[in-house]
Amino acid sequence: MTADLTTALAAEPLISAHVSAETLVLTGRPLREEAGPGPRFGEDVWNMAAAYHLPNHHRGQSTIIFTTIEDPIWRLTAKEYAYSRLTKITEGCTRLPSVVTVSREFRELRKLFVFLASRYPGLRLRDLTDDTVLDAFLDHRVEGGRIKPEIQAQERGRVKWFLTLLFRTRESITYDRLERLPWDGRASKHVAGRRPQENSTQRIPPQVLAPYLRGALFYIRVASKDILAALAEQERINEPVGAANKSYKGAGRARLEEYIERRRREGRGLPKRPSDINLPHKYNRASDGGVNRKLIARLARIGENTVDHPALVELLRQAVAELGLEEGGMDTEISIDEETGRPWRPRFHSKSLLIETRMLLAACYVITAYLSGMRDSEAQSLKPGCHFTAASQDGIIERHKVRGKVFKGRQPVGDEDTWVVIEPVAQAVAVMETLTDCDRLFYRHGYRGTNDGIGNTINHLLNVFADRLAEVRPHDPIPVIDEKKWRFTTRQFRRTVAWHIAFQPFGVVAGKIQYKHVKVAMFEGYAGNSASGFPSEVESEQQLARTEHFLDQYEDFKAGVRVPPRLFEEFTRVRDELGDFPGRVVDTARLRAMLSNPARTYYPGILNDCYFEASTALCLSRRPSAEAEAAPVMNHCQPAKCPNSCVLPQHRPAIDNVIGEARDLLTIRPLTSLQKTALHQQIEQMRRMRDQAEEPAR
Repeated sequence: MTADLTTALAAEPLISAHVSAETLVLTGRPLREEAGPGPRFGEDVWNMAAAYHLPNHHRGQSTIIFTTIEDPIWRLTAKEYAYSRLTKITEGCTRLPSVVTVSREFRELRKLFVFLASRYPGLRLRDLTDDTVLDAFLDHRVEGGRIKPEIQAQERGRVKWFLTLLFRTRESITYDRLERLPWDGRASKHVAGRRPQENSTQRIPPQVLAPYLRGALFYIRVASKDILAALAEQERINEPVGAANKSYKGAGRARLEEYIERRRREGRGLPKRPSDINLPHKYNRASDGGVNRKLIARLARIGENTVDHPALVELLRQAVAELGLEEGGMDTEISIDEETGRPWRPRFHSKSLLIETRMLLAACYVITAYLSGMRDSEAQSLKPGCHFTAASQDGIIERHKVRGKVFKGRQPVGDEDTWVVIEPVAQAVAVMETLTDCDRLFYRHGYRGTNDGIGNTINHLLNVFADRLAEVRPHDPIPVIDEKKWRFTTRQFRRTVAWHIAFQPFGVVAGKIQYKHVKVAMFEGYAGNSASGFPSEVESEQQLARTEHFLDQYEDFKAGVRVPPRLFEEFTRVRDELGDFPGRVVDTARLRAMLSNPARTYYPGILNDCYFEASTALCLSRRPSAEAEAAPVMNHCQPAKCPNSCVLPQHRPAIDNVIGEARDLLTIRPLTSLQKTALHQQIEQMRRMRDQAEEPAR
């Protein structure tokens, strides 16, 4: 240990040479209106939530507890590093990081300190003169933890970038700092390995997604009416009871007898006590026949303590012996599920109503987030009144729209933005507007401080909702995948809808909602270039779809299936270069890499595929700037004539349909000679295309 570090350890307390203890660490950042100035440098706990404006924020994400670092020099190093990142734009960055990012980097720095203290006692940051220790730290962080293999390269790159930032902030650190540029400044991909091209966020399998979405739509369209009616009933029965009705000898007993008589006339039992209700220690469960006394008191409009009098308890026991018990007990009737012909659940009591209210919130979130393509922060930014309608760009269709905020790539407080959505999203927003009683659409119902947002509890709620659907809709179960229940997260929605639009443009979302409709609405709203970035994500998924289709054609080629000349030449080149012949094992990653580049210009279609080459594309022949086109104009495709056209065996059913429809049209009377000639020409063109697909393999 060097002399200056020894001296520093003896000093009490340690003092930074760059920042005074009273300096506010959030100076210059926009803060929440209700927040104070934030923590000072000398404090050991920095709660920086005041400078974080995303609605899905959790306080722990922006809190740094420096006392978790025992070594006083390293504790000061961590403070100086965090302060530098909060107040200065570090080399290689374009803007200041968020407080959540700085908190995450602090946790990474703490892990580095723990690693050094346990593996290399006495070693300091300034002692790292080569990459040996940092290589060991990378291996420890990635391979020694719980990082999934498919994202280990990404994690290595992230940790490597943090270590580079630690070096670049060295001038702001007083005692122990990283003096050597890690890995001589080589890019992360060379140290950590190249990142996978495909988004690592999981897609929800279609067989899981379909019943989940059907359940969410059921809650919005059917269950919501009962839940909202029950909430209104609960508000009425929770109104204070007059003093005259609290006497068990007078009006209290009379009201209870009147209530029992009403139940008798309706042919209903008394409300059953929930099995998990908390009762006082001396409460005799058997004495009242198992009724929910608290609910009965509210429904009968008598005092809750009045109903506990022995004489009225005996009255309840006798009534139960005669009338029996009813599950739930509230008066709100339950709608019939058309798929089963039965009520979708028993009647409500206060606790089950709270549970179903939260499930309704989850359902509204699922439909809003999934069918709009919003990120979680964007969905949680929605407020009552966010929905409105406006004419489409062509002025013909009335579009549903919602206003919210975009945060990614924007100023810290977010920027106002508008999404074009479809009707189910508008229905979900309308339900939440009825449900909410504060200035946010999604908030934590039934918890203390009910105006708190759902924040990072939403992932848990999404999975609780899946469990609830298994109880409410056993006829439409969510299947398990690899013998496990699927775990839903908010990130999966945006990735999945982008994938479905790219791979299954006419697939059914749920009920009769088409992905094509979702795509049209989303892309009109984004106008193709929104900072929210959804069109680019769809394009990424479309590129993956083209690559997968191209790989399928290559496998068919190897199996001897006929392919058009251009594909034959490309696939032959790839096969010969790789030596991809029977009995040999080729590098799958290299094969994919070689095919992914030509796949960028390969466009699967219904009647044919297009292996696009602008110079020979007939679809561009009538366009003045054809040389600038980077993609085919599919509406102008001439599949029977264009040299870019690739007709494959899988296209035959669609071609046969076109031929059949043309023959049917020839039977219509009257047709002009020109019309008949055109139909005969179309039939002949389609026949030639079909014959191309049936030629022997080359």
